[in-house]
Amino acid sequence: MMHGNVANASDQSLISLLIVEDEPRYLESTRLLLASQVNSIDTALTATQAFGLLAQKRYNLALLDLHLPDGNGHEVMAYIRAHQPECRIIVASGDSEIESAIRSLRLGAYDYLRKPYEPDELINTVRNVLRKLHLEHENARMAHQLEQSEQWHRLLVNTSPDVIYTLDASGHFTYLNDSIESTLGYLPGELIGRDYTALITPDQADVALYHFNERRTGKRATRNFELLLRRKEDLLSSLTERTSDQRVVVELSAMGMYRPTSLGMGEFLGSYGVARDISARKQAEATIAFQAYHDLLTGLPNRSLFKDRLGQAMVYAKRHGQTMATLFLDMDHFKVVNDTLGHLVGDGLLQALAQRLRISLREGDTLSRIGGDEFMLLLPHIRSRDNAAYIAQKIITSLKQPFNIEGHELYVGMSIGIAIYPEDGDNIETLIKHADIAMYHAKDHGRNDYKFFTQDLHKSFTGRLAIENEMRHALEKKEFEVFYQPQVAVESQRIRGMEALIRWNHPTRGLVSPNEFIPIAEECGLIAPISEWVLSEAFLQAKRWRESASPPISVAINLSARQIEHPQFVDKFVHSLHKHKVSGQGIEIEITETTLMRDMDGAIDKLKKLAEMGVEISIDDFGTGYSPHRPNQQ
Repeated sequence: MMHGNVANASDQSLISLLIVEDEPRYLESTRLLLASQVNSIDTALTATQAFGLLAQKRYNLALLDLHLPDGNGHEVMAYIRAHQPECRIIVASGDSEIESAIRSLRLGAYDYLRKPYEPDELINTVRNVLRKLHLEHENARMAHQLEQSEQWHRLLVNTSPDVIYTLDASGHFTYLNDSIESTLGYLPGELIGRDYTALITPDQADVALYHFNERRTGKRATRNFELLLRRKEDLLSSLTERTSDQRVVVELSAMGMYRPTSLGMGEFLGSYGVARDISARKQAEATIAFQAYHDLLTGLPNRSLFKDRLGQAMVYAKRHGQTMATLFLDMDHFKVVNDTLGHLVGDGLLQALAQRLRISLREGDTLSRIGGDEFMLLLPHIRSRDNAAYIAQKIITSLKQPFNIEGHELYVGMSIGIAIYPEDGDNIETLIKHADIAMYHAKDHGRNDYKFFTQDLHKSFTGRLAIENEMRHALEKKEFEVFYQPQVAVESQRIRGMEALIRWNHPTRGLVSPNEFIPIAEECGLIAPISEWVLSEAFLQAKRWRESASPPISVAINLSARQIEHPQFVDKFVHSLHKHKVSGQGIEIEITETTLMRDMDGAIDKLKKLAEMGVEISIDDFGTGYSPHRPNQQ
């Protein structure tokens, strides 16, 4: 709450700001950005924290996000209106609905900013609020200024966080407040009598002549001009937390001083100026800009920056008749690292991989992480396809040496797809898509290799997408069927059991071979629900046979690696047994040796639990029939 003895409501030391934002990094960046505008800043990540701060302290300004983990911003706004009506509210939200903005304004919001916003937009909005507060309390400020003595005035100047200075007519310092020491490392006495150029970097000498040594007044005078000043080189590091960079970015406002006469301005006396250190704000702006266009884990350009550079490279290549290449890189079996060693090791591997990939590249190439274990590489200047192949092979060769991450020795393979401009695509999206298709072709043919895009691959990929889309609806439309293949005992020539085999009865294609749809189901994540459906159908049929008068018949079901690797595999298997009221006796599951070797310890523990229930386990080493993943073709 503002009182009558407050000197200046626009003075940042008298403004209390509350920032309520649920994203910690966004919160810290915003705090640093506004630190040069407002000194007293409190922050809250939740509505509960905000209510606690509002109950203890009064605020002039609140910057409020509408989406909070334990409530919403409108509830906080209502509390502020009821208990601190003098507080100005700026709403900053990613909500694109116009009703949200209207409701915020009706609740008394001073302004509504839609995320993401530019730093200057936020700063200007805050400045407008400060100016409004200034106008509302102008009488109080004027009264306070009249009451203060020269001693108090000098104290306020010296405790200001801004550097305040005066120059004589020849450009020599005649006054500097104490903030010069914390900002630039000089004691005021070290600069009094010296020329102002002692603080100016050589590359800014010309602009400083017309701004730091200002002679103009009124609207023509310098306002909020960014200038680089030089710190004292022998300043002890213990006096400040600044980096070794000896240059400080300031926002300068300055004007000329003239002796008043009856005819107006008379003799030029010198310059008066205020320099505000905005290094933290500039760093926050740089951080926000970096985060917008770079991957935070590896520091590599993200998808947006990659596409921007790819577009520029296309324009240049087209203008000069040149060739360039786009490579899509995907790590082989990265999921195994995350699942078995944890995300900390996985993140460390990605960082180390990014560093090693950089070494294999030329100056001017762009390596980007576009998400997960996927990278893209732009080769803007190549003479032929062989150049792209050379780089791809160089990358694969560089990965033969293991990585040591958190004490784990890890080997990495990389599948790479290559698309050439302009023959494989003349626009950004097409070139990226074709490189992606070529990468999947490399995975399908053994991994840890590179493949070039061809039109035949495009046709194959298009057919693959069609199967995937149709398969997503096949379960709900009940297009899958389970066939049972007899297992005959050679000696007695009697049927000893049945093997459950899946088939897809497509409405237009007829019976689709499992070889066509099962590999696609594995890659797109549909194999799990399909496998669970096969189990349910097989258990139901086993129950029917057991309830009939026929001799006992065992039912064999093939299991996939991904099915067994699922953390809830045993629970789901047992639940399905109980659901259909079938015991483990007479149920046989078959797995391949490859499936067992993928996670030996984990798989054995799970299979032991099933064996304890009477389930028979058999290992198929021949690969001629393995159900949901590679259904028997007989």
